[in-house]
Amino acid sequence: MKVEVLCRGFPGKADVGFLGLSNVALITAESERILFDTGAMGVRLNLLHALEKHSVRPCDVNKVVLSHLHYDHCDNAFLFPNATFFVSEDEWAYATNGDDLLIPYGIVEFLKGHNLTLAKDETEVAPGLELISTPGHTPGGISLALNVGGNKWILAGDAVKNRVELATGHADMTLDPTASERSIAKIRKLAHRVLPGHDGWLKVEGERVIAEENPSLTITLPEGIKGGRDGVFRLNIEALS
Repeated sequence: MKVEVLCRGFPGKADVGFLGLSNVALITAESERILFDTGAMGVRLNLLHALEKHSVRPCDVNKVVLSHLHYDHCDNAFLFPNATFFVSEDEWAYATNGDDLLIPYGIVEFLKGHNLTLAKDETEVAPGLELISTPGHTPGGISLALNVGGNKWILAGDAVKNRVELATGHADMTLDPTASERSIAKIRKLAHRVLPGHDGWLKVEGERVIAEENPSLTITLPEGIKGGRDGVFRLNIEALS
């Protein structure tokens, strides 16, 4: 089983709104091509190019797990016409009956017209891949647990958005802080390695959370506009202290 991060998340928000940069991961297991989340519209071309680099066409993706239905995690779902989509029962009820403005227009109708599996805790996506219920950020958040070489890796979505949430056990931007704390504790108890929704891979060693990588973001201004260093701004995440 191989896990490749196709689009990289970055924590933080701007004074004009969310950055919306979340992790999108490709899991290759035997004949399966499985995506965990699909990212926001702004990374659409990046996602397609990353799939091409791994010799995967959108039509080859046969399963897509959506951690929840916020735009930055599901905007590109329509690119995968042959996929079975996994959404939790609670998230589906929330999306179809609620008024969360971060759920993109049309996603419910799209999923209704495709092969949709409404999942529960411990639903098996493929051998060695199991969904776990991790509510809080939204009522139906799910994470994906993978057994890799005897270790458990968890793709957490926004149950754990970044290294600070995993280290402290407390979540920012959550509909239910108590549920989020329980979900983070559940992930810490199970996982050897965690991919948050908006940060790099984290290793869990007892009470310690160790950042394996430090994401960076480069913002380039159009030529002729001054700012930063020669029109370039670089944002770098430092290691946990």
